[in-house]
Amino acid sequence: MSLFIIGNFITFTDPNGTTTRWQNFFAEGTVMFNGQNYQLLPFMYQGAQKNKGGDSISSQLTLPANALTLNWIQDAVNNNWLVEVETYQLTESYAPGLLLGHEYWIAIGLGYTTSAVELQLGSALDAVGAQAPNARITHERVGALPSTGAIRSG
Repeated sequence: MSLFIIGNFITFTDPNGTTTRWQNFFAEGTVMFNGQNYQLLPFMYQGAQKNKGGDSISSQLTLPANALTLNWIQDAVNNNWLVEVETYQLTESYAPGLLLGHEYWIAIGLGYTTSAVELQLGSALDAVGAQAPNARITHERVGALPSTGAIRSG
């Protein structure tokens, strides 16, 4: 029987550029990955979901409900924090193996019950209102950029 373990690395960035890093799979302490420390945060990540009309894409992050989590999530939503999620297939020793997904989101809403807080994540682009946050497209944010308008087929 083979074992298939999935783990997430999440980086939150506030408007001042301050980052906090979390992981949801290694309970023995801090995980060092790509030169960064990731602390344990018990959360469940539900990957990208598109609505029926195709004009919106969203995701959710579910965390335990307590005053600290609720206040922190409210701050993330009120200030449009950037959320970077990397999903990996982990080895049996819980080391990151195959990269399964790498997504960027903005904290857009929250919901809560007595047992859980749900952070709603949305795309930075609004397909309906043609709105985008005031940000510059740079190589660091989007990767390789085209240098011409020419398109070649395969």
